[in-house]
Amino acid sequence: MKKIVGELLKNKNAEKNLQEYYGRFMEINNQYAMIHLAMDYYTYYVSVSEDGGMIAPGYQDTVNQINQSIAHYFDGSDLGEDIQSLEQLRGQIIEKVKDMTCFIDMYNVYEHAFNRVEYKFREDDYPEGYSDEDYTRQIMRFILEDEDRMTINYKIQDVIGQLPVRLTKNKFFEMLSDGMSVYEGGTKESLNSFLYMIRTRSMLDNTETMAVNYPYLSEAFEQLQKTEFKHMELSDYQDMKKHLSDITAYIDSEMDSCMMIQEILNNLLLVLYTKEYEKKNQVTESCNTIVKETNLLFMDKFSSKSLEEIEDMFVLLEGEQERLYPMISSYDITDQIQETYSELIQRLGLEEQYHVVYKLPKLNSDSMFADMEKEENLEPVDESYLKEQKEKVIEEYKALFAENDRMINRAVMSAVLSELPIFFNNISELQDYIYNTLSICMDKVEKLACIELINGIMAE
Repeated sequence: MKKIVGELLKNKNAEKNLQEYYGRFMEINNQYAMIHLAMDYYTYYVSVSEDGGMIAPGYQDTVNQINQSIAHYFDGSDLGEDIQSLEQLRGQIIEKVKDMTCFIDMYNVYEHAFNRVEYKFREDDYPEGYSDEDYTRQIMRFILEDEDRMTINYKIQDVIGQLPVRLTKNKFFEMLSDGMSVYEGGTKESLNSFLYMIRTRSMLDNTETMAVNYPYLSEAFEQLQKTEFKHMELSDYQDMKKHLSDITAYIDSEMDSCMMIQEILNNLLLVLYTKEYEKKNQVTESCNTIVKETNLLFMDKFSSKSLEEIEDMFVLLEGEQERLYPMISSYDITDQIQETYSELIQRLGLEEQYHVVYKLPKLNSDSMFADMEKEENLEPVDESYLKEQKEKVIEEYKALFAENDRMINRAVMSAVLSELPIFFNNISELQDYIYNTLSICMDKVEKLACIELINGIMAE
């Protein structure tokens, strides 16, 4: 396989290697996915059993379809309809995660504002001997203690995201515009990814289904929007604290369910896509037994093995993930193949096989909710397109700022500033920015909160 990959990257023996690559790549993916499916499916069954057999609300039909598809996998049924159903279910979970992501970003904005009123109800004071000059030097030492430029940039973004914000809206729009200008001449995919990131961080990115899928969260944030931070009393603060805690618990529970089920779906689809390339050996046979027996337990059918006996079989899988993962990584040249050999693949009649091959890395990636069918927009960003996007997003921010409390608007600005491309020409400009931001903040309550949050960053 190493030779096949090497020659394809050098455009040598392309026809022969393309005909061999897809089968070998699917075989490796099948083994790797089967191990993960065995582990994830069994773990999920144990988790559900410990909860009294209760599937998380809203996921019973999904789990039923997964169980049915696995049963079909073992009884020799045609799997075409199962694959279609599982793909649809995966899309539905991705939709739910997009909804949840919107609420998580809203939560982060409100938590940012909430943290900055906490000291109103505490008796704390500045650390002994505190001065803005000394604290600025301390922050700068923290930022520059690493030599790695990427690490330094991450630290700058983290610190900027917690500093007090005292920008006028026009200055904020100017900084946003300058940050977007970096993308001129680049791809629309890069600019659109940046815009998506700042829009979600700013509560601008809403979905049509979020209120339908999560009415509790929708109502909860409608209540939070009525918060008047300037006039907040202790009872209001305590109510908001509980409110945010309840939201956190709900989001954590929902995301846990989404992630567990999506992992099973991804690996099950990988197994079904590559079923005909399964390599029979002790590992795959053990995985098949684990999955089959767990499926029988899930469906309340007779299983010849107890949970303990199934768990004991995982000993046979030890070290296999570690053996296969480097192969999965180093043999994945699917992007290069798609870019270089699309016409040849079509002439060889291998489009159907490679349509599957291109899906495998996405299902195997750390981004378990990745869209398998998404195509990147590689068109260049010209001056006209950039201007259009700038005007659009600035108008959205104007509308957002008009309908929200000042503390929320400051939280939004902080979130965006922390995502902008680094806008300092040198270390002196960065130091001046940090010092000036601290020195012009006359709100002791907010400043104490910012100092505590930045101290937390520096202590990590």
